[in-house]
Amino acid sequence: MKKTFTLFAILLVCITAMAQHGEMKFAGPSKFGVEAMNAWQDNETDTIVFKMNSVTEADITLPALTYNAMGMTIPSFTIHNLKFNYDMTTHNAVFPEQTYEETITVGEEEKKITGSSFTAEYNATAKSFKITTNLSYGKMPVVVTYTIDAVYVKETTTGINSVAAKDAQSIYYDLSGRKVAEPKAGSIYIVNGKKMMK
Repeated sequence: MKKTFTLFAILLVCITAMAQHGEMKFAGPSKFGVEAMNAWQDNETDTIVFKMNSVTEADITLPALTYNAMGMTIPSFTIHNLKFNYDMTTHNAVFPEQTYEETITVGEEEKKITGSSFTAEYNATAKSFKITTNLSYGKMPVVVTYTIDAVYVKETTTGINSVAAKDAQSIYYDLSGRKVAEPKAGSIYIVNGKKMMK
């Protein structure tokens, strides 16, 4: 009886955690390139989507990956059924190193994305997500590496996303969510996910 109650309690916690999270968006700086050639491109911000399917599997959607040096873009794609270890106490998730294979359609042509390595870590307290993946795309002759260190993006009723970034104290966004290089006094901006007047 005690064992049944314990299993039921664990199941209830898992269902509650999945219901609370659903699809979660994370945004932050990323790096994309060819490690073997030490050729990297820094991106100011990318957005990923984390969707828990269960307490051991999740889908992660990566953004379109454009590598300017090669004039190449890998379209946005979802990596399905990635395995992770979920800590019931901290609600953190650690994705051990694993491989994956996905097929996407570009125009009328099917292209294969093969991940030779994927690791990730979700920190519930910091609301952060770190990913590193090595992948090849279609007939691309090299393996590329993509890394992102992102934080949770909360959807607000105004349609403005609030992003809490580590070094975001001085980053201003207008009410449409566009970054503002030179904020003007008397105008309303979004800073650290909050509306404020400059």
